[in-house]
Amino acid sequence: MSAAPQFAENDRTEELLARIGEIAVLPHVVYKVLELSGSDDTSAIEIDRAIQIDPGFASRVLTLANSAHFALPKKVTSIKDAIMFCGLKTVRELAMTVGAYDLFMGKQDKSSMRRRTWWRHSLDTAVCCKWLAARTRSIPIEEAYTCGLLHLIGKILLDRFGGEDYDEVDRLIEGGYKDPEAENIVFGTNHVMIAMAATKKWGFPDVLSNGINYTSQPSDADPVRNHRCCLAIASPIAWFAMVGRQGGQQQELSLPLWATGSVGISAEQHLELITGAIHAIGNAASIHG
Repeated sequence: MSAAPQFAENDRTEELLARIGEIAVLPHVVYKVLELSGSDDTSAIEIDRAIQIDPGFASRVLTLANSAHFALPKKVTSIKDAIMFCGLKTVRELAMTVGAYDLFMGKQDKSSMRRRTWWRHSLDTAVCCKWLAARTRSIPIEEAYTCGLLHLIGKILLDRFGGEDYDEVDRLIEGGYKDPEAENIVFGTNHVMIAMAATKKWGFPDVLSNGINYTSQPSDADPVRNHRCCLAIASPIAWFAMVGRQGGQQQELSLPLWATGSVGISAEQHLELITGAIHAIGNAASIHG
């Protein structure tokens, strides 16, 4: 096996980012909602205006808001109503979910089982991150959700722009390599480095760009240590839950002690944590199918 991956940007990362260019991987409305929701002074009217700029996008946000998951007292027909019944933070979450789906699937990728699997894993991880953040009160739940939603975007960018066949990565993973190790062998970089570098280039807040570095142990002084730990816990739980739903053979799930300890969860609480997180993922399944 190769050595543990290093996450400093390298020449291959920069080369791939240059190939991507200035591509807007998320609709402009998502950037605007992300920007507005980061301010305590943002009003519901501003969020409403930002989303209504794109009627098609707004319609899809409303479809999610009206899903059985939210059980609203009446059908909402405007973003303003959605904000009233769901709250600003939930509408922000819905907008991020719609935008991320566009990134993962796109108009040409609807037959890609691999990308559908990445999308499902990302969404389940976001739900798990949100549940874990609420349980431990370690990080803001909206930041936890977004980190989970975006943590695999590097895989999409490698698959689309890496210049190599991602099937070779899958073969190496089947042979026992970890995802970043296999990607380093095939592409000379990996999905975590690409995701961090790309989100910084696109102007995402540092808490998100650095918070999605989930496969290596952070230092005690890392300002987003708990974001990274939350994601390091949630991602394997989400994968474990998805394999179970697909009828696959589940193996014993081990959570990283450095991550669980950081957010105040003892080794004796791991089973309870996994059970609760999988239950939360199942409860949220109605919102994303």
